[in-house]
Amino acid sequence: MIKYLFELLDERGRRHLRVMLAAQAGQGVLQGLAFLFVVPLVAALIEQPGTFWLWLAAIVAAVAAHHLLLAWSTSLGYLVGTDVLTSFHERIGNHLATLPIGWFRADRTGPIGRLLGKGTMDVANLPAHLLRHVVVGVTTPATIIVGSYVLDWRIGLAFTAGAVLCALALRLLMTVVRRNDDDYEHDIGAGASRIVEYARQQPTLRAYGVLDRPELGTLEESLVRQQGSQSRLTIRGAWALIVFFGTLQLVVTGVIALTVALTLDGTVALAVMAGVLIVTLRMLEPISQLGELAGHVQINADAIRRVRELLAVPPLPEPAHPAEPSGTGIELSKVRFGYDEGRTVLDGLDVTIPAGSFTAIVGPSGSGKSTLLKLIGRFFDVDEGAVRIGGCDVRELGTAGVSRLTAQVFQDVYLFEGTIADNVRMAAPDGDLAWAARVARLDEVVERLPDGWDTRVGEAGSTLSGGEKQRVSIARALLKNAPIVLLDEATAALDPANEAAVADALHELARDRTVIVVAHRLSTVVAADRILVLDGGRITEDGDHDTLLAAGGTYARFWHERSRARGWQLIPPHAKEHP
Repeated sequence: MIKYLFELLDERGRRHLRVMLAAQAGQGVLQGLAFLFVVPLVAALIEQPGTFWLWLAAIVAAVAAHHLLLAWSTSLGYLVGTDVLTSFHERIGNHLATLPIGWFRADRTGPIGRLLGKGTMDVANLPAHLLRHVVVGVTTPATIIVGSYVLDWRIGLAFTAGAVLCALALRLLMTVVRRNDDDYEHDIGAGASRIVEYARQQPTLRAYGVLDRPELGTLEESLVRQQGSQSRLTIRGAWALIVFFGTLQLVVTGVIALTVALTLDGTVALAVMAGVLIVTLRMLEPISQLGELAGHVQINADAIRRVRELLAVPPLPEPAHPAEPSGTGIELSKVRFGYDEGRTVLDGLDVTIPAGSFTAIVGPSGSGKSTLLKLIGRFFDVDEGAVRIGGCDVRELGTAGVSRLTAQVFQDVYLFEGTIADNVRMAAPDGDLAWAARVARLDEVVERLPDGWDTRVGEAGSTLSGGEKQRVSIARALLKNAPIVLLDEATAALDPANEAAVADALHELARDRTVIVVAHRLSTVVAADRILVLDGGRITEDGDHDTLLAAGGTYARFWHERSRARGWQLIPPHAKEHP
């Protein structure tokens, strides 16, 4: 645990931690010596009154030095705790920024939020409060054990055997807590994710009556699992704590019994026996505190481990010297890629997309259309093959280089809490906001809102409609003025008016940029210079609309199905009687 703290702190924090541990160890040794000095003090009181004041002065000096170290180590503990918070938040934040974008799945929202909140506070609490009890709870008994051998080797041996038994019981307690704490943290993280989902999906839940049918929702199931894991942690931890304190009482009883027996046997003086009994009872305090806090210490140690596991997630490798692309043409060469489930999504895909072209990608669900866009945007790195922009592998361009070259618009638009202007300007603070709004038809939305550009969008854009959010996203992509634009189902769920507005914006984007769009809308597909049909992780058809329609393959079937669907209309039953 202490080793993990050293790994996670910076050099300044490690220096403070070393000094704090030294002060706490000195504090424990002085406390142990003060306890041991009670034995000669009692002996002096009974047998040699002349040395009583000498031993009393030694105890007072040890206690005074102990309290000075206590004050110093406590202040250092808060300083190290602050170092931990600063270092953890900075390191975790910096590390999260280097991870593949695709790593951030919805089920990781709750655990990461809990780790950054309660997890880091638990770790910061370790040096500020708990570590002192651990160090003192070890060094004080160790000092007493060493000193007891001076009194009588048999008493020293009894203390040593008792310390081994207590250490084993303590290890059992911490093992029980660690095993059950992992389950509890997993369940509480899952519950946090479900709570966020529950809050965000209220319209869907209410529309389908799920609120009245809790057996269909995962929130209640998550909370039940969380309650069960918390109960197991509490109950099993309590039983392990009972075992620890039972072992401690057994050890104390054994030491007292041995000391009394040796005194009755005449091999240990009465004064020594009285002193050993006092020391034994006083030694209960630091060890008892260690047992009481062991569960908390283990929970904090688990939090450190989870932080280390997060920091161990491999980031996307970045080049020392990013390459400079020669153009904005895109090439995917023998690309093979699959997600964690092991299923191959793209299998040996080869395609070249010229600079300045407008390419549409169509295909059945699960064929890898969105994955192809994510690989171009470097959400992930390919398993095999290469993705190149301007003749350079995206791994040689680096994440920043790919981000500079691409603007991305997706079906599920996320807007940050703030105003409409804030969300558009995040792409380019000094860009021409009015031009981007006009091309994206966002100006129509801004004009009819009471607060105009200063309208707050709410959490995730909750105050705007889907079409309005999509227009904000298009304006943001326009303002960024990136040479490559990637669009994934940007018009799939829009009404006709918003679809027309977004389609006009897409045509404006395609004028002098390389545009790749995944779409099912006929108007978007027909307008493309080139259409790629993706099926089974490979390009099965390639050409413009007329060529593919004449070929009579997958695209032609897709076109005819959409054409028939476009002509569908709902006719009231009575209309059939009056043609």
